[in-house]
Amino acid sequence: MDFFSFVEGPLLWIAFLIFIIGSLIRVATFVSLSTKKDKIIYQHFSWKYVFATLVRWILPLNKDLVKNPVFSILGYIFHICLIVVPIWYAGHITLWEESRFEWSWSSIPDGLADWMTLIFLAIAIFFLLRRIFSPGIRLISAFSDYLLLIVTALPFLTGYFLTHGTLDGIGFWGDNMQLFHMLSAELMLILIPFTKLSHYILFFFSRGASGVEFGRRGYSI
Repeated sequence: MDFFSFVEGPLLWIAFLIFIIGSLIRVATFVSLSTKKDKIIYQHFSWKYVFATLVRWILPLNKDLVKNPVFSILGYIFHICLIVVPIWYAGHITLWEESRFEWSWSSIPDGLADWMTLIFLAIAIFFLLRRIFSPGIRLISAFSDYLLLIVTALPFLTGYFLTHGTLDGIGFWGDNMQLFHMLSAELMLILIPFTKLSHYILFFFSRGASGVEFGRRGYSI
């Protein structure tokens, strides 16, 4: 088995397993710690507070949108593109159809995927420059914040180059772009459970807990 076959096969499944198992462990750890340290939340637990705060934060109905409208709107667009493009891109769905699972679902048009990718990359660049040049944001930013933003953007960048043949005329880069795309995506999957990227799932638990805490006091967040 050559390196490309390893990346395309075993390493891909290893990355998915680490992503899934690691995410489940993070959730179990969060719930376990919260039951010990935040017992009052469970004593006053209410699905009404949980759903109310999740709806306000998943939809643009929260107070942050009023305080920081531009950043909040870009954040929503960023996350929508981050979720929609990898899952509903036709090329990715084809891979699932050809896998042992033979899963299939409707895809978005390739043209829409292209535009969402470019918009995502533009926002990622904006977020990166904001961290670099905004004194307040730079002060609270760690090296991992810059690194994770780059890691998140790389699968989109390499995917766009791959589908459009952007660097095909540049020997090494053009010849190995599919490999770079797979490696960057697998790297992101592996890092998700162990970094701030785990907020993709912990957000629902932490926001729900905050909703219960503030809701029982008569506040909304």
